[in-house]
Amino acid sequence: MKKFKILFLILFLTNLLNAQKKEIRSEKIDAYKKIYITDKLNLNSENESKFWIVYNNYQDSLRVVYRIKRLKYRKMNLDSSNISDLEHKQFIDDFLDYEKKKIDLRAKLIADLKEFMSLRKTVYLFRIEDDFRKEMMKKIISSKEGKFKIKSENN
Repeated sequence: MKKFKILFLILFLTNLLNAQKKEIRSEKIDAYKKIYITDKLNLNSENESKFWIVYNNYQDSLRVVYRIKRLKYRKMNLDSSNISDLEHKQFIDDFLDYEKKKIDLRAKLIADLKEFMSLRKTVYLFRIEDDFRKEMMKKIISSKEGKFKIKSENN
């Protein structure tokens, strides 16, 4: 029984440390994304603060919607052999609902940004997001150990 408790404690601490590493990695990515987007959009100080309030609300809402979708998808994958046609139909409906929510969130983002930012910069934002994703994928893939490292332009 004592060995079981020690093993459980070791596994718990290992899991906790890995979760903290992922959180740090996520914080690094978010910080780099903020610098990247701010620089590329060339926002002035007044618009920068407004932009990040609106954009962070959009990102948070998107994460919530994605998390809900992921939980439903995970449930579907865990036991896909015993799923009825009705459950498949529900999954498709849920997926379409997720996609609609993403579009609605994007429309709200555009409407909110129109109040203080040009449409040209708003359209450019979407291209910047795609470029940022591509750049991050290259960094992750090129990392030798599979660990995420952000290298500055000066290195």
